[in-house]
Amino acid sequence: MILYTRKEIPGSHLHFSERRICVKISLSISKEKYEEIEQKLLSLGFEIADDAPFVLTERNIYAEFVCARDEEVSCHIPVSQIVYIESMGHDILLHTKDKVYRCADRLWQLEKVLSPEEFLRISNSVIIAKKQVRGIRSALSQKFILTLSDGSRVDVTRSYYYIFKSEFGI
Repeated sequence: MILYTRKEIPGSHLHFSERRICVKISLSISKEKYEEIEQKLLSLGFEIADDAPFVLTERNIYAEFVCARDEEVSCHIPVSQIVYIESMGHDILLHTKDKVYRCADRLWQLEKVLSPEEFLRISNSVIIAKKQVRGIRSALSQKFILTLSDGSRVDVTRSYYYIFKSEFGI
């Protein structure tokens, strides 16, 4: 959004228009710095919102929660509750043990903000929480079928086969 304000130059008959750009932004930063950065951005004219098209993140800091929607309500889902995340067409579905949420972020964006110690991409369309794996079954042609803590079954595809084996020490 662009805002225009008209200002008068003191001591003259001249006027000018000042243009300010208002940007909607989401913050994905540590709790310690959140309030300070939020206040600074608000004072600069930024709008802070979970559904913003832009996200400000800290380097080498991984998310403690993911912004998602439960029907029409925005929620902060702690990463410890996530079982897996999948892409179904243009929708990103975040699965917990008892609910499925919709997420506005793309899968590659989530992969960057989730800790690689806790999460692993196993196909072009699925990221799993490593601690949520309850069973691993070998399948034909370099694939694994995983059973997760919520009873779901997901495939490790051939492209991610060796990465998965390395991560799980198979």
